Amino acid sequence: MGMALKLPLDRLVDSAMSKYNVPEWVRPYAYKYVRNNPIGSVKFAISLVDTKRKKGEVTKERVMLPNGKSFKVESILKVLSLFFYGEDVIAHIERGWADVSRVKNAEYERRFSEMSELDAKYARAIKNLAEGLGGRVGERQESLARTFDYIAAMEDWNERVFVTGLVLRYAYARTFGSVFYKVFYPVAPEFMRSFGKAFSSKNRGVNWDTEEAERLVRSGTIERGRVLELARETLARIMWSVDANMRLAKELSMEKEVALLSEVSVAYPFHRLEELGVELDVKDEIETVRARFSKLKSGR
Repeated sequence: MGMALKLPLDRLVDSAMSKYNVPEWVRPYAYKYVRNNPIGSVKFAISLVDTKRKKGEVTKERVMLPNGKSFKVESILKVLSLFFYGEDVIAHIERGWADVSRVKNAEYERRFSEMSELDAKYARAIKNLAEGLGGRVGERQESLARTFDYIAAMEDWNERVFVTGLVLRYAYARTFGSVFYKVFYPVAPEFMRSFGKAFSSKNRGVNWDTEEAERLVRSGTIERGRVLELARETLARIMWSVDANMRLAKELSMEKEVALLSEVSVAYPFHRLEELGVELDVKDEIETVRARFSKLKSGR
């Protein structure tokens, strides 16, 4: 550990980014986080990289990570409730699109039916995890409802695929979901093993909506203006849902970390769109999302 402390800050951040397979464009956000929280972030980064044979622990009252950070089980259950609601409601939306859509599309109906089963499997794994910790999930999460109500109202098949496969997957699953899984799974007792199996990338069809969404963007099937508008509106609602849960982040003593993930989650879809050939200015798009989030928050 003493040797790790002597590493230059940039190499320390590089190590953490490499370990967790973080995209290169995240680097400026990571440095901003480090500058705002130099002592705590350096210790946290070192602990992520240098866990060696340390093991976490789960008790009735607390979850202890390999890096020594401890959380109350009741707080983790609140986080799991958010994840459960997200997976459960998107499964419900996908099932509805497959069964009762007014505009028929046999291929997409079949695919969304398969995706609904997969997301329902994720939801069950999260529910089992919560029950293994002695709690329960299932209540409607008002902080997420705006996002999913907006998505559920979509009737165009291409737009459905784009929002679920690209915007949601990059903003939610590949930021908050991925970090939660990678950080908490190493402490998993036996009852959490189904959680890991359910979220394994080996699941067939797990990436279909993302691959199809990216194809639609590359081909120009959804025109550029509409792509950006859908991303802006969805991400403004995602930002609102994160902001609504900052009290929970404070309870977990992770306000700065959640703020970092929030920034990354909004930027991620725009960076991916840029990589797919959509002409845009990521900074300008983020500012547009922030402005729309402010209007949502104020009820305008």
